[in-house]
Order: sequence, then C-alpha cells, then structure tokens
Amino acid sequence: MKLSTLQKFGGVSLILGSALLAAYSIFFSLLLPVSQIRINYNLAVQNPNWTWIAGVAFFGVIFMIFGFMAVYSRIYSDAGVLGFLGFIVIEAAYLLQACKITWEVFLYPIIAGIPATAILLHDFIIRNNAHVRLYNAAEMYSIFLGIVLFCAALIRTNKFPKIAGILIFAGALIYGFGPMLAVIVAINGIVILAVGCLILGLGLMKTE
Repeated sequence: MKLSTLQKFGGVSLILGSALLAAYSIFFSLLLPVSQIRINYNLAVQNPNWTWIAGVAFFGVIFMIFGFMAVYSRIYSDAGVLGFLGFIVIEAAYLLQACKITWEVFLYPIIAGIPATAILLHDFIIRNNAHVRLYNAAEMYSIFLGIVLFCAALIRTNKFPKIAGILIFAGALIYGFGPMLAVIVAINGIVILAVGCLILGLGLMKTE
C-alpha cells in the first residue's frame, strides 16, 4: 500500500477521532451527573450511560493515535528534532490515555457495582493512590508537552495550514484548564481542537 493511501486513511482517522472525543465531552457533560462526581464518583460509573460514553472516548483516542502518526509521516522531513520529540511524546500520551480509559470501561463498573469495593471509587481511594496519581500526572503533562512540541513543528512546516496547529494548541490548552473554570469551557476547548484536527485530516486526504 502506498504511503499516500495510508495518509488518507490517517486523515479520516484523525477526523473521526477528534469528532468522537468532542462527542464524548458533550455526552459526558449532558448525560452523566457531573455536578455530583466530585462528591460521589460511583453515581457516574453506575449510570447506564457510563460504559458507552467511555467507549466513545476509547475509540476516539485510538483513532487519534493513528491520525497523528499519519500527520508526522507527512511532515517528518521538515519537522526536525522538535517534531520528532513532539510525535513520540504525544503518541505516548494518547497510549497512556487509552490504557486509563480501559479501566473506566471494564474495571470501574465492576468496582462500583460491588458494595465492598465501591468505597474505592466513592472515597477516591484509587484516584488518590500514589502510583495512580503519578500515572495521571504523566498522562496530563505528556499530552501537554507533546501538543506544544508537535504544534510548534506543524506551524513551522508548510505541509498544513498554520491555523491547524494554532487551533489544536489552543483547544488542548483550553480543554486542559477548562474543568477548573466551567464544563462549557472544556467543551469549547475540545471543539476547537477538533476543528484543528479536521483541517489536518482534510490536508492528509489531499494527494501531495
């Protein structure tokens, strides 16, 4: 199969992935008891919508992994060390995110459904565990660092419109800090990121 064909598939993957993550953000906010999550996480996990919403996020992340791989295959000759490091870090970050979501899809419903173990989620025992906190920190900082480096490389190259890199960077930044302000801010962030990914995806689908 030609590289150009794989890049076109990567473009579709990037568009689907970002759209699924945007849908996840919206569904999570509208269909789950967001206001009560900080008090009792079990209420969210036991909600009948929890598993499929988390599943949407999982497939979104998987598509994003392949999509960014295709983007790098288009810019690698001009991206330099900065772009390479950004690509490695962002791929690692999405892999960490995918692994974390598998807990939410397969393990959390089991834990929340058994009274003897539900306390692990209700009292945030899992989340406050030192190793889990370290894992979450690695995921958060790697996605931020990867986005910064990768977007800097995107903006520097001429393979895609520069606005794509700017939108992805701005969207990731707003999404990352949005929950500290308001849910709607986080949703706006992921939508902005999705628009940037849409531009990249359409660019990949064009034959060089």
